[in-house]
Order: sequence, then C-alpha cells, then structure tokens
Amino acid sequence: MITIDRAINGWILTYKDEEATDTYVFDDGESEEDEANSFANLLWRVKSLIGPSDSRYCAHRVFIEVRPGDKHSSHPDNQEEAE
Repeated sequence: MITIDRAINGWILTYKDEEATDTYVFDDGESEEDEANSFANLLWRVKSLIGPSDSRYCAHRVFIEVRPGDKHSSHPDNQEEAE
C-alpha cells in the first residue's frame, strides 16, 4: 500500500508491504524548478514501487519528465527563428 502526504515543504511517501514499511521524503527545495524536480522524483519512486515493468526495448513506456509550460518563453513553440 502506498500513501502520499503533502508536507509544508514537500511530500512524504510511505510504502507498506507484508515485510516492511519504507518512508521516502521529497523536499520542495528553494525554487519552482526544485519543486518540479522533487515531484517528478516522487512519481518515479511510485513507478518503481508499483508501476509497470518496462525497458528501453518496450513498445510502450511510461515517461516522467519536467518540461517548460507551453506558454513559457523557453518552450520550443515560443522560440523565434533566427533571421
């Protein structure tokens, strides 16, 4: 069983099975980038604990990554072409 709790400065994930209880702490950090990366790490941990087993050779894989928002100036769709 997995439980995820929001803390003031991040998330706490608890994983329990028949043999043990493991607790993982994901700190928000100091910036928006840190928070996004911390949350991605939380999702990766959930995937590693209970997600599908996949490899580089699978036709269908689950990816978790941090990207700029589609309206952010750094998004590829918002880049001006060089003249």
